[in-house]
Amino acid sequence: MEKEGLRPAAFSAVLGKGWTVSGVTAVISGTDKEAVLRTGGGTLKMRGEKFNITKVDLEAGVVEVQGNLQSMTCSGGKGPLLKRLLR
Repeated sequence: MEKEGLRPAAFSAVLGKGWTVSGVTAVISGTDKEAVLRTGGGTLKMRGEKFNITKVDLEAGVVEVQGNLQSMTCSGGKGPLLKRLLR
């Protein structure tokens, strides 16, 4: 059962264009090598190179990022990360 006000997290990518994370409730940090987002499914940490956060719309729960993604980890959620993000 979802808590009221929390959106489920989702991840989508377009090759060469970057990726979008939805269900974001807060941007914890963002550098050129790491982005840490709080989502309805837990805390999502993305690592890589040349990161550029191009859009943040917390009302819609959307963050768009460009760069070279090397790893993603999620904590505080339930179930496997890929199953939660790639529905």
